[in-house]
Amino acid sequence: MSEPLPRELADATILLQQMAQGTFGAEKLLHRHLMRLGEVQPLFNAASCILRDEARQQCDVAQPGPLAGLPCSVKETLGMAGQPIHAGSNFMRPLIPAQDSTVVARLKAAGALIVARGNVPEFAMTAETSSPRHGITRNPLAPDRVAGGSSGGDAALVASGAVAFGVGSDILGSIRIPAACCGVVGFKPASTAVPKQGAWPQIDGFTDSWLAIGPLTRSVRDARLVYQVLAQVTLPAVDTLSGLRLIEAADFPLKCESPCIDQALHAARAALLASGMRQERQRFDEVVPLYDLIAPMILHDMQADWYRALNSGDRTFRFLAEAWRQIIDRPGIDRGLFMWLLYGATFGRFSVPKHAGSSERLIGRFQTVRELYRTMLGDDGILLLPTMGMLAPAHGEMNRRSLRPGLNQQISPLALCNYADLPAIAVPAWSFADPATGLPPSLMLVAAPGNEARLLAVAEAVEQRVNPPRVDRTMVAA
Repeated sequence: MSEPLPRELADATILLQQMAQGTFGAEKLLHRHLMRLGEVQPLFNAASCILRDEARQQCDVAQPGPLAGLPCSVKETLGMAGQPIHAGSNFMRPLIPAQDSTVVARLKAAGALIVARGNVPEFAMTAETSSPRHGITRNPLAPDRVAGGSSGGDAALVASGAVAFGVGSDILGSIRIPAACCGVVGFKPASTAVPKQGAWPQIDGFTDSWLAIGPLTRSVRDARLVYQVLAQVTLPAVDTLSGLRLIEAADFPLKCESPCIDQALHAARAALLASGMRQERQRFDEVVPLYDLIAPMILHDMQADWYRALNSGDRTFRFLAEAWRQIIDRPGIDRGLFMWLLYGATFGRFSVPKHAGSSERLIGRFQTVRELYRTMLGDDGILLLPTMGMLAPAHGEMNRRSLRPGLNQQISPLALCNYADLPAIAVPAWSFADPATGLPPSLMLVAAPGNEARLLAVAEAVEQRVNPPRVDRTMVAA
């Protein structure tokens, strides 16, 4: 039997319906997911830790709730009481939380059963999920390709059917990149929508407003369901898309490498216009000049914390010694993290004043652009773009592309949603899968904060147009 595709697996909504109908109970559902997790972990290495006993204990005492009985995963950097946070590092002293993060506490209160912690790249700072501590996470759709990062472990767990949904975090695309690579849905909310208490890292700086916590799921309706639990909100129903503005980005600095990406984009746009949305072209002229300021801003806020973490354990980290280890192919830290440190060592100390005169001026520029794009979108505008201009690349290729200097026109849409603090959702387009690889393209929809209900309604309409009818092959997960 071939591995089922994510679209062929029952989503969380159907699993809840089947439990409510008495088709099976939470114990059986948990047992099947733990079996599936045991099957796929040796293949894809998606979990940094499997919590079999803890999940069974949760199942025994779980209260009724909107997620009751659903096995799920959380990114390793989202704190769980008594579970060490290694952040993929052999250098960092593990952090052992005394209590659950707010996100984990809300999942448990809603009845979800946390069966695994998703693997992350070292310090969760690259778009490939590979670390010296836990190794490489492979893509369930194509094991020779990346699962994306930094929430790649959770995306792979969702795509493989090992969990009903996952929860990750996103600072430069870290939910949406894995969703695009693994053919699932990834929703990055606004930064303050879901509390970050108990999550690692705790960023002391402007880029904390770039970081958001959100769900990875097999459907848009599941993303809505899980988001409402994480954010403790009830989104209003959206009866019609008619009259909403469909924003088309004029001359956006994005190049699509595969024809299937443009084909999916055109089909989605046509479907939304047919539903009554009004097309409107807008320019995003600030994307290119701000692109070169992203790394300096990240380094300004986070580089010192990286060095403190690398020297917090029993081993002493020295940059020059690590540079030699990287040269002789015996790295002590992840190559992607080293590329960040190399950039910081070469340019980082002077990058903020060189580019903007001061950190305050740099922050002011980002805040001005944030207000500009939020005003542009308003309460009725939805921006449609490809999530990425490429399909999931081979291992090693994602870091080479995403961490090289200069504008990367395959991932340029992603960071915009972080520095402008815009909710954004990535939706796979399985009807337009690449004929050569079978990999699906991914489309991204973006709105202003406060417009999540309409954003998800439009995303659901796109999902229906660019995907075949749901099969719901439940024999793996139910």
